[in-house]
Amino acid sequence: MPIRFATLSDVPALVEGAGRAHALASGRSRPYDTQRAGQAFTELIEQRQSTYGCFVAEDPEGRIVGALIGAIERRILSNACTASVLHFEVLPDSRMGGNAIRLLGAFEAWSVNRGAIEIGFELRAAQIQRLGRFATRMGFRRVGAIYLKGPCG
Repeated sequence: MPIRFATLSDVPALVEGAGRAHALASGRSRPYDTQRAGQAFTELIEQRQSTYGCFVAEDPEGRIVGALIGAIERRILSNACTASVLHFEVLPDSRMGGNAIRLLGAFEAWSVNRGAIEIGFELRAAQIQRLGRFATRMGFRRVGAIYLKGPCG
């Protein structure tokens, strides 16, 4: 099952997948805006050669079964670049086929090719048990915690 850069024709599948992920996320109390998501995915794909990388995994029929969106940035107090996973999802029925490993591997290679010295992604409480084990197997270590405040205003 190939891993490739997302194209504009993948936007509907990406919006659908992000909606599933949003329904499980800590921010699910905020309404999911499919139009905004489509616009954001379009912008990410159109500028993939710069800050963002958007990768998809396909099944043998060409259906999108997973996606990883990441960013690379130069740190404020250093010239070092770091990469961050912003969105990572593989459909439940496609999780045992190595898609997650290949998606993360493609993002790691993309990040290193752009000079990243560090790669990270944050996990919310509901993800820590399942994705935490995966991240550890992939060589990541747990650092810190996430604190949220809201709703504000």
